[in-house]
Formats: sequence, C-alpha cells, structure tokens
Amino acid sequence: MVFLITILLLGIQQLNAATGPFCYHDPACGPAKWPVKYSACNGTQQSPVNINTGKAVPKEHLGPFSFHNYDNSSLLLQIMNIKKTIRVTTSTQMYVSGGGLPGTYLATQFHLHWGNGSHSGGSEHWMDGKQANMELHIVHRKQGLNLTQVFNYPEGLAVLGFLIQIESNISENQAWKSLTKLVSNLTEDGDELTLNGTFSMMDLIGSIDLTKYYRYNGSLTTPECNEVVLWTVFEEPIRVSASLVETFYTDLFVNATEGIRLLNNFRPVQENRNSIYASKQASQGAPTVNPTTPRGGSSTVWTQPLGLLLPLASILLLS
Repeated sequence: MVFLITILLLGIQQLNAATGPFCYHDPACGPAKWPVKYSACNGTQQSPVNINTGKAVPKEHLGPFSFHNYDNSSLLLQIMNIKKTIRVTTSTQMYVSGGGLPGTYLATQFHLHWGNGSHSGGSEHWMDGKQANMELHIVHRKQGLNLTQVFNYPEGLAVLGFLIQIESNISENQAWKSLTKLVSNLTEDGDELTLNGTFSMMDLIGSIDLTKYYRYNGSLTTPECNEVVLWTVFEEPIRVSASLVETFYTDLFVNATEGIRLLNNFRPVQENRNSIYASKQASQGAPTVNPTTPRGGSSTVWTQPLGLLLPLASILLLS
C-alpha cells in the first residue's frame, strides 16, 4: 500500500509540473517563456513541427492501425474546461496497436487546440507550410508503464494528431454538433460534465483515410516538454463547418471575470532533428511552402519558432 501511495504522489507531482503556471494568453508565461522555466523545452526533439510531405521518408512497417473500442461511446467519460483547453477523459479500454507502434498504447484523454476565429490558424502541426484551423490530440500511454515511467521512457506516449479544417457547404457532423453543444456549457476553468454515450471517438474522427499518416519522435507540446512522444499526424483533415467550432472561439474563457478568452492555445512549430516518416499509403507530393511560414527540411525538420496535453497519469494531461 505504501508503495502504491508513493507512486500516486509522484504521478501527481508530475501532473502538477505538466499543468502548472504556463499559459498561452500572457507573454509573461506564454510559449516564448517556457524554455526559461522548463529546460526540456530547449531540447532538440521538440514538438510540434511542420511536416514536409514531399520530403518524408516512406517506411514499409508503417501499415494500418488497429483501433480497439474507438467506436464504443461509453468509453468517453468526462469533458472539462481545464483553462488551457477542453479535455475529454477516456477509459483505457480504448487502445491502439499496429501502425508501426512498438506495443499497445492505452488511451487516456483527448483535447483540442485552436486559434482566434474561423479564418485563423489554430493547429499545432503544420502540413507543407500550412496551418489548419484546429487540431485534435488523442493521448495514449504505453501499456505496462506506471505513472512516473511514462514521462521518462522513450516512446512512453503515443499521440494521434488530427488536423481539423473548416469548410463551407459541408453537412454538419452530428458527433461534432454534440461536442460543441457540450463545450458551450463549459465556459469557465473547472466546468465539467459527465458524458453519457453521446458520441464515440470514431464518430468524431469520421471517414478519413487512417492509413495515410506521418510519424516522428518528439515531445509534449506543453511544459515540461518531455521528449517521450511518438507522434502520428494523419494526412487527411477532419472537415467541419464553421458553425460547429465557433463555440471554441467565442464561449470559452481563461478568466471570465476579466473577459480573457481561451484563444490561440497552440505552441509554435519547433526545431526537431529527427526524421519524419510516411506510412505506406501516405502521399508523397511536392510541398507548397509559403516563405513566410515554417520551412520543412529534407527528411529532417528544421523549422523556426513562429512565436505566437500531455499525457496522463490515468486520466489527466495535455499535449
């Protein structure tokens, strides 16, 4: 019992460090200041990055994923405003394998990143020099690792990243409609609701081709920026209407009393010396990079910061 309590306390300490006094809205604690307080944020394997699809290295072993219980709506447990994002905790009965992953990874939560309006960028990862409107991250921890090991073990976390693109003349996705309706009731930090089988993870992902993706080794995109994440970013974006995501820009607050909205909660692209790999089915087209946006290096990422959750021990983190 003493051992279990010790492990839990260590996990809480890690959690507090990972969700501590960093922010997005204030330059004094925003992304540009993270490397000052958190040394790992100065690392050489940082995330997010710009993915230059034309330079990604194809790898035969990056085949299809096996998504276990992603269609089970009862495994999405709770949705909460945590001041830095909207987070949905999940049951670890939802897990993923295959896709070139070195083992089975158990889902712990998903969260989102967004910008400041339907015409602004808000994704953390860029694709060929372009930023999507939003990004969805599904955070998984490697099976067999405890709450402290996951922060220190190479590839201890696997995060699936889905770019979200607003498009006109598209029919409303009922799962996203349900999600944004819930979000509108989570205005302030700490607001939470229990989910009751409203939608499943696969309902949100939709019908995109899950065999087309890019892979690299990187970090958490929030402090302490631990370089323990095996990133998968899918090529095809989830397409939604502007009306389904405007709630994120208009109704959520860092501080409702002072009228400070929760906006632009994404980290700028970072330097990462690791290669980016492409799945067998991923496109290998020539990238179109605007010179004013991030530059993708050959098979290695050499992007410059633009300036302007995380794993979890059990159920609580953000990258």
